[in-house]
Amino acid sequence: MKATEEKSTTTSRRARGDLWAMVLLVLASFIFTADQVGEHQMMSPIDEYQYVGYYASVADQGVVRQGTEMPLFAKRYMVCHGVRAIPEMGRNPAGCRAPESVNYPIAGGTTADLYTPLYFLSIRAIAQPLVWAKVGFVDAGRLAGGAWLAFGAVLLYLAMRRMRTPAPAALGLGLVLVGSLPAYWGNTYISTDATALAAGAAAAWLTVRALQGVRGSLVLLPVASAVFTLFKLQNLIGFVVSAVILVLAALVDAGRQRDQGSGRVGIFLHDRRLVSAIAIGLAAIAAQGIWLWIRAALAVGPQPELGLVVPLEGKHLVLELGNFLPLMAQGAMAPYATGPASLPVYAIGTMLAVGGSVGLAMSTGVPARRRIVGLATVVTTIIAAPALAVAIGVMEGVYIPIPNRYGASLFPWAILSAAILLDTRHRWARYAVLALGAVTWSLALMMGEG
Repeated sequence: MKATEEKSTTTSRRARGDLWAMVLLVLASFIFTADQVGEHQMMSPIDEYQYVGYYASVADQGVVRQGTEMPLFAKRYMVCHGVRAIPEMGRNPAGCRAPESVNYPIAGGTTADLYTPLYFLSIRAIAQPLVWAKVGFVDAGRLAGGAWLAFGAVLLYLAMRRMRTPAPAALGLGLVLVGSLPAYWGNTYISTDATALAAGAAAAWLTVRALQGVRGSLVLLPVASAVFTLFKLQNLIGFVVSAVILVLAALVDAGRQRDQGSGRVGIFLHDRRLVSAIAIGLAAIAAQGIWLWIRAALAVGPQPELGLVVPLEGKHLVLELGNFLPLMAQGAMAPYATGPASLPVYAIGTMLAVGGSVGLAMSTGVPARRRIVGLATVVTTIIAAPALAVAIGVMEGVYIPIPNRYGASLFPWAILSAAILLDTRHRWARYAVLALGAVTWSLALMMGEG
């Protein structure tokens, strides 16, 4: 009886500790976002002027149609505030007074029609109470990115705890995610990249649950893959890691069976994890296919001309192989673009992401069922950018260099790999990781527009 009471007390204490850790991650996410949004003077160069137009019109129009122009609100905001890091798109006081007199990129057209309205509806709904509270309309939309960041941080924390990472270490690694450069560029501006960290974290959490046999997880993974892909196609990359892990887990278990040859093959082919892995890809493809059909049906004109067209060649695929792996923690631009404080933030994030994923994949002292997380992360990180280049080449007939920010949904997976690899059996090690996360987050508050 006494042992049962002690176990119940311990479980209750752990639950309270986890709750407080998640509350701290939510607060850290909103503090980080609010601090950075308050310092933004210009627009992000990562197409924020396009996204502001969608955000401004989504409540009235719902969907931005192919062939339409940027809304006047977005044009005015762009010329009045300027776009950082692009000298020819700086503040234009004359254009601010007469925004229709300015020559805009792609002749004032919009490429935001590529996206479903889901992300923009989400931030519009979150931002509305802030607008009622007299927060600026664009700033309110930027602040809404904190909700997506908090969502991702909490899900990653839950995934790490399921993999038996001690709470202090999981909190510290969560703070690294919150204060990262991908979070800065994706979650403190209006950007479709805001959903990437949440997508990767959701994929990680659901996959860990599936590996542990939690009921319904194998069904939820394809559903989540389809939903997050509708927010942004590149979010699928995070779920590709899930699919690879499920396939590897099925292979590992089939290889341990006493049956030989065809018996093991049959066990593998009938594994529900293999079915879920295939469904992850098919569900995302089906969702995107439906959206492309809707987009084409709603089009009122051709897609704007984007400039020089380069055909896809083999050398481009070789270049893309090294795109995501070393730059997972970089975000949209080079670290120095956000000031000196971003350099240690980038270094810590890169050390954990690359060291964690590659180290776990190569570790012989970690059980195979855990090592496959690092292996799947590394494999996907290497092949994802070339695969995207091929997909674009097939659909559009051109080569478009893949921005490394498209791999942002891999960052939570890399952090999870680090959590699995790190030896936190000693109390001091757990709190050292927590201290590292706290320092990283504090330094991130010092980042800015250069």
